[in-house]
Amino acid sequence: MTDKLKEYGKSKNGNFEVIDTIGVPHSYCITPKHMLPDHMFMNAETIKEAEETNGAVCDICRKINKKDYSKPILKYDEHKQALLVACYVDIEEAKQELTDYLFSNKERAIKDGYEGFAFMKKKKRKS
Repeated sequence: MTDKLKEYGKSKNGNFEVIDTIGVPHSYCITPKHMLPDHMFMNAETIKEAEETNGAVCDICRKINKKDYSKPILKYDEHKQALLVACYVDIEEAKQELTDYLFSNKERAIKDGYEGFAFMKKKKRKS
């Protein structure tokens, strides 16, 4: 977990915490078309360049569009990130704690450019 994500902290009783980010509506998936011969490293700039110069697209979007033409093929910049929240208890058991935690982090998440929150059941680490 990055230091930036650690700033979101844990919920009051420690049952919820941001542990990572996740692609929305899905992660951007690269293909061989993204591999440009004059670039040794892949980053946002080289991905966008491959889209512009080599016709590269997200492979997940391409496969979805192939099955349903009404679904758009999203550019790299149209793929967003959400915060991934670990849930160490069932949400129903600690609904108010989760609500308080999310509202306490809402403004920071918006400021940091995240689209929202996603949730993952997770076992607590043994101390």
